[in-house]
Amino acid sequence: MLDWAELDPAKLERVVKMLVRAACGATGIDGSGGDGSQDLRHDGPDGLTIYEVKSFTRRLTTSQRRQVARSLTGAVGKHAPARWVLVIPLDPTPAELTWFDKLRVQHPQVVLEWFGRDWLDGQIAGREDLISYVEGAQYKVLRRAAQHAQERAALATGEDYLQRVQELHALGGTISPFWRWDVQDSPIGPANVLTAQTPDAATADPVSINTQFTFPAGDPDADAARAVLQRWLRSGGDVEIDGRFIDDVQVLASSEATQRLIGDPSRPVSSVRLITVPDTTDLPLHCTLALEDAAPPSAGEGVVVLAADGLDEPERGLPSVPFAFTKRIVAPHGVAMTGADPSGLLLGRVQAGADESEGTELNLSLAPLAGRYPHDALPAIAFLAACRPGTRLVFKQGPVVLTSYDAGGEASANVDYLHNLIAALELLQNHLGQLVPIPTDPPAGREAGELMAVASALTGTPGLLPYDGLSAPIVAGQIGQLLDSVPTAPGALYGAPDAFPLTLDGTTYKVPGLAMWSPGMQLTNREQLHALAADERAGRPVAPAAAQFTCVGEHKAYLIRAVDDLGEPYLPVPGLPGRR
Repeated sequence: MLDWAELDPAKLERVVKMLVRAACGATGIDGSGGDGSQDLRHDGPDGLTIYEVKSFTRRLTTSQRRQVARSLTGAVGKHAPARWVLVIPLDPTPAELTWFDKLRVQHPQVVLEWFGRDWLDGQIAGREDLISYVEGAQYKVLRRAAQHAQERAALATGEDYLQRVQELHALGGTISPFWRWDVQDSPIGPANVLTAQTPDAATADPVSINTQFTFPAGDPDADAARAVLQRWLRSGGDVEIDGRFIDDVQVLASSEATQRLIGDPSRPVSSVRLITVPDTTDLPLHCTLALEDAAPPSAGEGVVVLAADGLDEPERGLPSVPFAFTKRIVAPHGVAMTGADPSGLLLGRVQAGADESEGTELNLSLAPLAGRYPHDALPAIAFLAACRPGTRLVFKQGPVVLTSYDAGGEASANVDYLHNLIAALELLQNHLGQLVPIPTDPPAGREAGELMAVASALTGTPGLLPYDGLSAPIVAGQIGQLLDSVPTAPGALYGAPDAFPLTLDGTTYKVPGLAMWSPGMQLTNREQLHALAADERAGRPVAPAAAQFTCVGEHKAYLIRAVDDLGEPYLPVPGLPGRR
């Protein structure tokens, strides 16, 4: 059993508190600012119990008795406990018991108890972790393990192996009462993780990692590493610093027992990876991200119009999206909150410095869109595209504004372009009645031009096609009829195929209900077709032919909605398939 009298008073008090907390379910009180006459307390069904811990190991002196009496009087006056317990590594003598009985008479409304050495010995029996903590490196379990080398004994079966692993793991938990080593998965794979064994381990026996960096001047790699470290100190995250910029890494524990668990404080390293673990306490925080006028017009400025149904509607509708903050990142020099809209595509990060006077900043970004569907992405991209000078980004819970930010300058040309493409894709999939995933690479060039022309035509507006001519296959045996029907002078051309082929990211979609039209086109391969027509008339075999039409002057080619009756200006052209 422990020799309580040989212990350092601070370590003794710490061990006694841990025993009381474990045995009685009490909560320790941080006494750094004064414990208010309560070392530990427990609010139970029979009322409040206050535990007063004293590290007196010799017979109580008059001064020490006065200290106990003052603590009791303070606890009764401040907290009115139903029960008060003196916890001390000392069993009372008859004289001390008589003195304690007098305290009971002075405070008849409180039940007084004395937990002495016998009680403490009973509680610490079997607590190898606490015995190791107080006895240090000479602890008998360490000597016994070194003597017998049990972990090196032969293994006969897998069951022997598993039992040995469990026993060694349990033995490892006795080195320090606060911490133990566990093998767990981590962001970088399996790792030895220092795990707390008590709820207050981080404050009772804090472990610190002190790293000294050196970034030589004039070294571009050093400048980049310094910038990465500075960003991590403010915003957290996951970064790695190469070992050539690291002078020393020390892992320091507050107690000797935990330092034995950790090992030598100094560690040679090839690199240091700094990972901030997100905090989700009290999260998610659900709110609305709204875009509002920076300076709302005053009353009487005509900010609403009367709709046809009699309801007032805003003259300019600014978008809003639901938003939820899901992670809190506490970095050494700042705090950040991150979240997203319901689609997970509109990402937001609110960054605050360690000093409240620094204010906060907001960063909005888009997650990768490839493979997602336009109806999911459109709210997020439309919101970003609507950000303009004179607007503010506002996080709100109902009518309560949580925080707001100036929307800044114009949305980037890339955002506007992406907004148009996503909106066009949504029109396309609604028309087709099938899902159209967003391509891996945003459409560009001819592919983008055809998509925008299709979307425009589907809304009833002619869509400019990205080419200056059209090619139409000729039905076999009708080349001569086509030449007779197409005038030599430029004219309007209309062609309505069964479906317009639109290729996106390697997938071709057949879009029905559209026609190709131009107010001014001319047949440009007439001579070639005359030769083919002569072969037809002579009965010679003719390869499949196509009529090539080219826009004339400033005229362009368009996609429009297909119609059945074009009117007088449009005459059927024999030889071309589909409606004309």
